[in-house]
Amino acid sequence: MKNLFLSLLIIGCSNVFSQSKRDYSFAYSTDSIISTAFGYYQKEQYSNAITEFKKIAKTDPKYLVAQYEIALALFADNKKEELLNHLETLYKEDKMKDYPSLYTLFGTYYSDEKEYDKAEKIFNEGAQYLSNSSNFLYNQAILYLRKEDNQKSADILKKAITINPNLASGHYFLGTIALENGNIVEGSMALLSYLAIAPNGKFAQEAILKLNKKFGENYLTKGNVVFSKSGDNYEELVTILRNQLPLRKAYKLKTDIDDVIMRQMQAVMEYSLEHKMGNGFFETTYMPWIKDVVIKKQFVGFSYYMLIGLEEQLGKEISKHKKEITTFYEKYYMVDFWNQFAKRNVEHFGKTEEVVVYLNDGKPFILGPVVNNKKEGKFKLLGENGNIEGELNLKNDELDGLQKYFDEKGNLEMEKMYAAGKLNGEKKEYYSNGNISVIENYKDDVLHGLSSTFHVNGGKNCELNFTNGERDGALTCYYPNGTKSSVITYANGELNGSYILYNELGDITVSTTYKNGEIDGKYMQYFDGKILKAEGNYANGKILGSYKKYYSNNKLEFESFYTNGKISKTINYFYNGLTSSELLFNDKEELESYSYFNPKGEKYFEEKYKGGELKSGLQYSATNPKPVEINLTKKAFTISSLENNKQITGFFEKGKKTGEWNYFFTNGNLKYKESYSNGNQTGLAYAYNNRGQLRSISNYENDALNGVYEIYDSGILNEVSYYSNGTQNGPYQTFYADGTLKVDGFIVDNEVNYSKTTYRQSGKLSQISKFIEGEIIYTESYDSNGKKEFELDYKNKTGKVNLNLSNGATTQEFEMVNGNYNGKFTSKDKLGNIISDFQYVNGRINNNYKHYSPYGTLMFERNYYCGLINGIDSQYDLVGNLRITSEYSFGNENGKTIRYYHNKAKMFEYNELDGLTDGEYIYYNQKGEPILKVDYESNALVSYATLNKTGGFSEKIKTPTESADITSTYSNGKTAIKVNFVKGVPHGKLSVFNAEGKVEYEANYKNGLFEGERTEYYTNGKVYKKENLKNGDFEGTHTYFKEDGKPWLTANYKNDELHGDLLIYTNGVLTLTKKYDSDELVEIIK
Repeated sequence: MKNLFLSLLIIGCSNVFSQSKRDYSFAYSTDSIISTAFGYYQKEQYSNAITEFKKIAKTDPKYLVAQYEIALALFADNKKEELLNHLETLYKEDKMKDYPSLYTLFGTYYSDEKEYDKAEKIFNEGAQYLSNSSNFLYNQAILYLRKEDNQKSADILKKAITINPNLASGHYFLGTIALENGNIVEGSMALLSYLAIAPNGKFAQEAILKLNKKFGENYLTKGNVVFSKSGDNYEELVTILRNQLPLRKAYKLKTDIDDVIMRQMQAVMEYSLEHKMGNGFFETTYMPWIKDVVIKKQFVGFSYYMLIGLEEQLGKEISKHKKEITTFYEKYYMVDFWNQFAKRNVEHFGKTEEVVVYLNDGKPFILGPVVNNKKEGKFKLLGENGNIEGELNLKNDELDGLQKYFDEKGNLEMEKMYAAGKLNGEKKEYYSNGNISVIENYKDDVLHGLSSTFHVNGGKNCELNFTNGERDGALTCYYPNGTKSSVITYANGELNGSYILYNELGDITVSTTYKNGEIDGKYMQYFDGKILKAEGNYANGKILGSYKKYYSNNKLEFESFYTNGKISKTINYFYNGLTSSELLFNDKEELESYSYFNPKGEKYFEEKYKGGELKSGLQYSATNPKPVEINLTKKAFTISSLENNKQITGFFEKGKKTGEWNYFFTNGNLKYKESYSNGNQTGLAYAYNNRGQLRSISNYENDALNGVYEIYDSGILNEVSYYSNGTQNGPYQTFYADGTLKVDGFIVDNEVNYSKTTYRQSGKLSQISKFIEGEIIYTESYDSNGKKEFELDYKNKTGKVNLNLSNGATTQEFEMVNGNYNGKFTSKDKLGNIISDFQYVNGRINNNYKHYSPYGTLMFERNYYCGLINGIDSQYDLVGNLRITSEYSFGNENGKTIRYYHNKAKMFEYNELDGLTDGEYIYYNQKGEPILKVDYESNALVSYATLNKTGGFSEKIKTPTESADITSTYSNGKTAIKVNFVKGVPHGKLSVFNAEGKVEYEANYKNGLFEGERTEYYTNGKVYKKENLKNGDFEGTHTYFKEDGKPWLTANYKNDELHGDLLIYTNGVLTLTKKYDSDELVEIIK
């Protein structure tokens, strides 16, 4: 047999992050990639198609679809070696069971290559997933036909044809096997069926030639193939055909074409009227349609129709019968044929029943009973591989009763009640984990009654009443533990009444009222139900007076003023409460003026607009009391500070931004680099920190993020993801500092979806988690040796959960409600020492959080409010000495930060405002005496003061370039501190000394980050601890010593995580070893 790979009845034909030269404009869209690839395939540009398909990431749910299509493209391009490697790889990775159609391709490849034993093995494995796939069965049957095992081939072909009446080649090969086995009636009926559905098919001429052979002289050898164990008794007809009675002149032929095929097939078809039906395969499968053709006097038209494949050879013999052919096709074939041809007696919902199989795009789609040419009763809705995707009830050709729908894995997806073709009653949707998602009630296709939604892992989400399709009443939503998340009131389909949102703790975050769909009354937004986040007064959706928004430190973030509902002015503020910008609008709400202010509240630039276009600018200067007007007709544009330092540079065209725009820090380092076209941000955008290190690379199109988005941590790639029209979609990966892959996942509409895989620093698997709509539903965890240690199914999980990790090295005990962490969480090592102790509310950490070091002492203690650090955050070193305290307000670092020596004396202190250093930064020695003061304004180093000869401080020395090499000396002339600043950040060695000149602390900086060794000393001059850092992260060995110099603790870090042995000493003798892998305790050795 010739190569049959392309006879597959299928329509279709490295990783996305592996591009060495990244195309940042590439916005990841699964459907778009696949569509583009198909376009190339159809044009026979197979290499291009493969290149496109390879863009589908491994975490994409359609990854295996792409691999399947790659295989087809490789075959079409005759790249057999690559095809084999591709299929073998997928097989070895155990991927085929997740996309079973790959078994069909793999088995067929080996079959084509005459490696029949390998092919049989693959087909046998695939059979457990594809037993209802006519495509799979057909190709399996071809394998046995090639192996000359006609019995197996015939058995499988019968099953495939039963499943899919439209399997034209299946009819052909079954008919061929039957003829070669001497079963001339069975073979004739199968080949007639082939010609009925594929008169122009690839085997049409061969089928006609086979049927045109005289049955009295051909197909005489009786083979051993058994087609039916009972029934299919055609002895009388066989005798007639073997004796060639239809070939005699006395036989009355009904067609004008007098040839063997016409005479013999007329005899076969007319015999159907006299045949006594049994339960044989051929008589139950083929006889109904053949008999119906004869009864309805359609044989003549069919006899010409089946010869269409020989139209070129027969010429006028066929063309003169166009009318009969057209009449047959239009009056019978398109009206009555299929209900007879596709009729099957099969198991149907537990009993044998006569059904009709209907097609969609040439494949089985639904099957069920038909009465008087109308669908009546229970039907099966079929999927791509013949699996049941729905149980439908029909009456008089319309949906009526309960309808059930399933996903490709057989999980219930939806239930709907119909009456006379319309939704009437309850509709239910289910998540893939089996939990209910939605319950709705309908009346005549319109929502009517109570509708409810539910959380993925259990618990009601929201409920709302509908009246004739309109929202009516209170929309009440809940968190997984049952507390309210919102109460929103509707009337007649519009928001009417109170509108209240709650956080996970039950505190109000938004409170307002609506009237006829518009906000009407007081609008209040809160951080915690008490502290205001925003406020305004509305009337009919328009703001009255002003709208205010606040920072978490209670200071204004901005205030917008309105007159008659129209905005007239907006003032934006720095975190310190001073004005950062002011915008003025005309009565058409068009921007007229935009003024810029520095952190001191001093104006340094003003833009003037007309009709929404920038026309001119005013540059202010500390040395010139009058502003200088900037002519924008020259296109080039610069905004400078009062000190004449560049803040912004760019170009304008017709009052709109164009070309490259650059924004700078006060130290002169580049902050942002962006591109614009006609006022819209477009192309690549770069963001940097004040140290000049890359923070992100992104791509814009029409002012929205589109394409690759890279996040950097101090210049080192940390994360790669994709955006499309401002929304995060597609694969994402995060990395350890050394570039090793840490997390591999997929995002849909800004939420993690499908699966997320976490890796250890060694590259070994750590965890695989599955998600639905951003909610985790399942996790399996692996120990450092790659052995699975636990599985956690979050579905309806309520109560206490206990987990053992790393063969009992650590344990976790926590409480859950409906799959959400809710209650106390405690982890311990196998010695009973607490590792962490805190509480969750609805998945949010709340109240006191404690984490302990491997030594058993506190390492972190902080307070949380609804998942945000709020209050004092205390950090300790590995042996329990206080290291840093910081103040936070609702996740923002605001207030005093203090770094401590081992003796609890301050090392330095400063104030943070929203993460920016602001005010005095004071350094101390170990006695707690201030030795240097450095002044900052919003992260900009503006001056410093050293110790003077009397022990006080000198006059402030300004730092216009934010650079200074500083040495502060005690009154005795000895150095107190040495530190060098370059562009506002420490660079080089920092050393602190006591009044006797002994070093107390020394560290190395590189561009503002710790780099290399950092050492702290006891007052006796001995080392307290030595730490090693790289790019600000812990890296390498950290060693602690007692005051007598004996070792106390040694830890090993990699990529800022404990990784390797941690040694604990008692009186200088090693007493305990704790082994860590990627920050996880994996073994304890005493």
